[in-house]
Amino acid sequence: MPQSSPSRIEAHDPLWQAQMTIRLDFNAMLKPVLGEAHGLDAGELFALQPAIDKVHQQITMREGRGSEFLGFLDLPFQSEDEISAIEATADRLAALGDSHVILGIGGSFLGARALIEALTHPYRNELPRSAREGRPKIYWEGNNVDPDSMASLLGLLPTTQPRDIERAFTLNVISKSGTTLETAVAFRIFHERVRQVYGPDYAPYIVATTDESKGKLRALADEKGFETFAIPDDVGGRYSVLTPVGLLPAAVAGIDIHALLAGARFMADRCSNADLHENPAYLYAALQFLAVAKGYDVSLMASWTKRLEFFGFWYDQLAAESLGKEEKGRVPLTSVNTRDLHARGQQIQEGQRNTVVTNLLVSKPNHDVEIPLVEGDPDGLNYVAGKTLSEVTAKALEGTVFAYAREGRPSMTFVIPELNAFTMGQLIYLFELATVTEGYLMGINPLDQPGVEAYKRFMFANLGRADMQEARDEFEARPKSSPEFIV
Repeated sequence: MPQSSPSRIEAHDPLWQAQMTIRLDFNAMLKPVLGEAHGLDAGELFALQPAIDKVHQQITMREGRGSEFLGFLDLPFQSEDEISAIEATADRLAALGDSHVILGIGGSFLGARALIEALTHPYRNELPRSAREGRPKIYWEGNNVDPDSMASLLGLLPTTQPRDIERAFTLNVISKSGTTLETAVAFRIFHERVRQVYGPDYAPYIVATTDESKGKLRALADEKGFETFAIPDDVGGRYSVLTPVGLLPAAVAGIDIHALLAGARFMADRCSNADLHENPAYLYAALQFLAVAKGYDVSLMASWTKRLEFFGFWYDQLAAESLGKEEKGRVPLTSVNTRDLHARGQQIQEGQRNTVVTNLLVSKPNHDVEIPLVEGDPDGLNYVAGKTLSEVTAKALEGTVFAYAREGRPSMTFVIPELNAFTMGQLIYLFELATVTEGYLMGINPLDQPGVEAYKRFMFANLGRADMQEARDEFEARPKSSPEFIV
């Protein structure tokens, strides 16, 4: 039940593809709009071309830092057989149960949810099965250790063998290692529920997306006979949305993953040229790189549709985990407008000059609503009567960009013609490539995440894991909290 899903013919038609091309308007980053004191110089921007050429070689020749994890570049070119196998499993799961629980955290969660939030009905779980075209309701867990949330979801699921498909459920656990605590604990709990409900023949109700050959989840899946999909060794979690990590949940929800990959291929082709005048990923990376050098070390992704809020959360992780290291890296945030203009807009307009805004505007929504004319104009809103909500959104964006610009506050806007699987594929590939490019411009490895392991080490130690005694000793030797400084 995806919204505005392109046909297979459209997704491969050059004219239609041209109409669906995502464009980056960066005028409001430059001196002619922002003024000499606050804007970037276009000459300085395009003078980065030699550095971009070097980065382009590092990426294409796979010779930069962390290049063993550049496998995401190949994902748009997966074979039809691989994609068809994912679709077949998605159809099988949809036929088994009307609820599908997905367990995963970070890159094993955010990308998949971003796709489903963007490309399906905003209230899909509240629709009857027929309106969802036989696709199941989607639930997310294993992304936290919140007892109320997990208990509430367990309360929605049956405890005995259901008599009809409306009460039946299936499970997809996503974890490369199988040892990430949040997901592993959730899987232990939900695994027991599946066994309780379906008895000894429960294996068909569980799919595991994990390492191809090693790890605890792989071993358990092989032992129990779960169907599995592999996360490629050369793809890190936050870059894995176009692997079965994101493709299987999307296909279960009814999204056309062929069109998704067609969009990613289209963007990969656009980005095969290193020229900053033609490559939107390299251009975005260069703009952010120069903005940070000018003191703009906070970046806000402002989506002008609620449907892209989780895309913003996905990008938060992608940018933070990739670029926040060696005491470098901008701070990524996400918002939805016009909602958050009533809060964060104040800080951007008049607070510290440290923020670059990246707007995401969908030109043509899948549905629109016209504002009615009311006799007597009791609320004083007849001046907008006859206008659609998408027109109001566009005018609000134009006004916001100008309000920022007149105060020397930089922003840029990605214009997305429509929100469909093809344009989402473009967005994913663009921002993944831009993130690696920016990391290489910074001189860091954008494909590792050593800092993430620190909290895990002490968490495992505090929970009593046997091989973490050294970390436990270090934790116990920490400066102790003083009661006088607890209010």
